[in-house]
Amino acid sequence: MAFRKIAVQKINKYQYKYIEEHTMKHVFALILISAALTGCATTEMETAPAKPAVAAPAPAAADPALTKAVEAALAKESELKGTKVSAAATTDGAVTLSGTVKNDWQVYVAGEAAKKTAGVKSVKNSIKVPD
Repeated sequence: MAFRKIAVQKINKYQYKYIEEHTMKHVFALILISAALTGCATTEMETAPAKPAVAAPAPAAADPALTKAVEAALAKESELKGTKVSAAATTDGAVTLSGTVKNDWQVYVAGEAAKKTAGVKSVKNSIKVPD
């Protein structure tokens, strides 16, 4: 493989100074341009149109009849005897169970009993098991 000799031109101190000044001008110009472009950038908050405020849906009213039905179903479960479990139901069929039981199996049994009650559409099981 043959190597080619590359001619290296010697530059004098005046040419070097010109190149150095010329390069510095370019660097300074690039800095100014990038700073200007950064200042012109907008964020999504500035450009996005304001969305109209949407009122949160009103919470469903309590449903005492469904609450009694769920609590009756819980009382019928023999595995839940002696536990402190209560239910709160709303008119849209959502039931929240709360209280304490002895073990995780009782948490499961209470949830299943509530789900099987007529009129129940969803169950949030907040029953706690002490450590």
